This record gives sequence, structure tokens and C-alpha cells, in this order.
Amino acid sequence: MRITFIAFGTRGDVQPAIALGQALKVKGHHVCILASAHFKAWIESHGLEAAAASIDIQAIMESEGGQDWVEQGNNPLRQLRVMKALLDQSGWAMIMDAWNACQDAGAIVSSFTSDLYAVSIAEKLRARHISMPLQPSLIATHSGAATINAPAPSRESALNYLFGRALVETMPWQLYGAPANRFRQQVLGLPPQSLRQNLDARRRMLVVHGYSPHVVPHPSDWPANYYTTGYWFLDERDHSSPPPALMEFIEAGEPPVCIGFGSMTGRDPQKITRLVAEAVSRSGRRAVLLAGWAGLGGEDLPSTIFRLDAAPHSWLYPRMAAVAHHGGAGTTAAGLRAGVPTLVVPHMADQPFWGGRVAALGVGPKPIPRPKVTVENLGEAIRLAATDPEMKERARVLGEKIRAEDGIGRAVDLIERYLTG
Repeated sequence: MRITFIAFGTRGDVQPAIALGQALKVKGHHVCILASAHFKAWIESHGLEAAAASIDIQAIMESEGGQDWVEQGNNPLRQLRVMKALLDQSGWAMIMDAWNACQDAGAIVSSFTSDLYAVSIAEKLRARHISMPLQPSLIATHSGAATINAPAPSRESALNYLFGRALVETMPWQLYGAPANRFRQQVLGLPPQSLRQNLDARRRMLVVHGYSPHVVPHPSDWPANYYTTGYWFLDERDHSSPPPALMEFIEAGEPPVCIGFGSMTGRDPQKITRLVAEAVSRSGRRAVLLAGWAGLGGEDLPSTIFRLDAAPHSWLYPRMAAVAHHGGAGTTAAGLRAGVPTLVVPHMADQPFWGGRVAALGVGPKPIPRPKVTVENLGEAIRLAATDPEMKERARVLGEKIRAEDGIGRAVDLIERYLTG
């Protein structure tokens, strides 16, 4: 069967799709992944078809609106306003890219950012529809652990359910319900949907959550067709040796801390670099600084910090005393699997949620939202993450549990059963 993945987003959104797509290809399916054009060669290097989107996610992140999103993303109301403005500019193009990529697909795999309009594409094409969210679905539950921005995050509560019904379930519709209905009518020739009709359609999808139930326990009140499978890791084989200078740095003393904010851009990367360097000095630790899209480390650094453009997290993180990052779903997964403490500096979207889960599990310090980062609190959090023995032991145990899972195998079994049923 031809299966098309709609994987709009950063590397952390595309990488799990490649991992799952490879496993489905082994089962005899033809897999196509729709993603930003600069991911095309990477997708194809894994033997999958790539459909290049007209929207450049990196350019969006580096735009004025993208910078506002990064800097204001810890405030839910401001985040909604910024996301709405960005989708007003690029949402129609994203929908049309998805429509064009899904032609001839027997199954469509959407996610957090595309479920709302993918249900209409699947309806029109009479295709099977699967959702592969990397964070808890935007559906009401009593579980605080599985509710983003939950009013009672540490327990089961009716408050969480009511909050989910009133705000969580309606958020996608507020963001792009209008263009989705315009698409249904003008392009697909289908009648418009109400919020409730769209939500009912999303409830009928097969939903496979690509994270560990040890990190976010599966809610008992979710629909029976919603599953939590475990993470989908793509362990790429880099046959080149790590830079000798990096190995010398790692082996020159106690394990360093890895710090990097991935795809999160910044208006002043030099300022962020200086803040991180001063915090590392204050912590008394050494650090590997990952440059990321923000280009951190573009100035002289002390000998206690090694700047690195990029490295496979699966290789680098287990060699660290702790990891500090933005809290993207994929980066958080890699840190937890490595079995080392994690410090989250959330910038936007679901990152505050992952920072909260890390702290609730006791495998990292309390998250520090980007607007509140100082030399003092970042330095102290780095020190705590790298030295607290109980935190280190909890992280080690959780890492063992995650490494024992077969998230990809579980997801493929569920998808195969659904496609052949």
C-alpha cells in the first residue's frame, strides 16, 4: 500500500516519521514523507520517497513571527496569537502541499499539526487515516500527565477533563478551522464541518502515540483506538569517526554537560552564547555546546566549552553527565533514553509540557522557561543535573526501561492490523 506521511516541522518531527516509515517499507509498503525541501535528501538516503513542501520551516522559525513564537511560546495565550498569525500566512500552502502529496495514497499518516485537515483529505480519497502524535493528543482526559497545560498536572481530576473539553480540544479549530473548511468546500467539494464533527472524525482515527508510557502513562479514558507505543528512534549509522578533539575533550576530565537548543532560533545568538558560557562557568562543569539553527558559539569560548555543529544524540548523550536543551519531543526522548539527567529550557509549543514531565519524574531539575533564564538559575540547574545522585539514579532506571521498549514494532503491528482489517 502507498502510505503518505505529513511531517511538517523540524528535524524532531521528521526523524520519527523516517524511523516508522522504514519499518513499514520492510513490510512491503511504499512510503512517501512530505517535509520541508531541505529534508528531502535525508529522507531519500533512507530509501523512502520524499515530497518537498513549498513551506520552509527553518525560514519560518527565522522570520519575525517565528522569533516571536520562540520568545513568547511559554505564554499559552500569546503562543496562540503568534501561531494563528503564522498559520494565516502559510496554513493554506501547507494544506495544499498535503493534498498534492496524498494523491494515490491508500493510507495517510498525519500528526499534531495536520490532523484537523487530514481527516478531510482521507475522507475525499477514501484512504485509511492514522495519526502519529509525538505528544499527547489534544483530546480531553482526566489525566493531568497527558494534558498539555493541565490545571492539575500531577493527578487525575475532573478539572483536567473540563479544561480539555473547553480549551485543548478546541485549539486546533481556533488555529485553522476556517481554512480547513474553505479547503473542504473549494477544493474537495465536501460540505463544511463543525468543530464537533471534526473532533468526532479525529476520534475515529487510529492514533499511535510515539512516546513511552513510562514517561506519559496512557490515560484510561481515551478511546480504544488510541495507543501509546513507545518511542520511535532512528539510529543512523555514521561511519565517520567522531572528531579527535571532541574525544580528547570528553576524556580530559569528568563527563561534561551537553547544551543545545536544536531548531530554536534567536535574535541574538551571541548574547545567548555568553549567558550559557557564564552559566557553565558558574556551575563548575565542562560543556559540549551544540550550535543548532541558532548558531550558538559564534565567538571565543573558554577551554571548558567545546563547540560542536552537530552529533548523533544516540552517540553523544550517553557520554554526558547531563543534557540541557529546549525540550523538543525528539530531543527529550533521546536524553531520557541515554539515562542521564535532563534540564529543559522550554521555548514554545509542547516544550513546557515535556519540561514538566521531566521534573515530575524526578529525572531533571524544574524547567526554566527561556524568558526567565539567567546566569544564576541556569548555572545552578546545570550543577544539580550533573551531580545529584538520586536524580542520576532515577534517570538511569528510566533509561533502561525506555531502551527495553520496541515502540516501532508495536506501532507497525497496530498499523498493519488496521490496514488489513
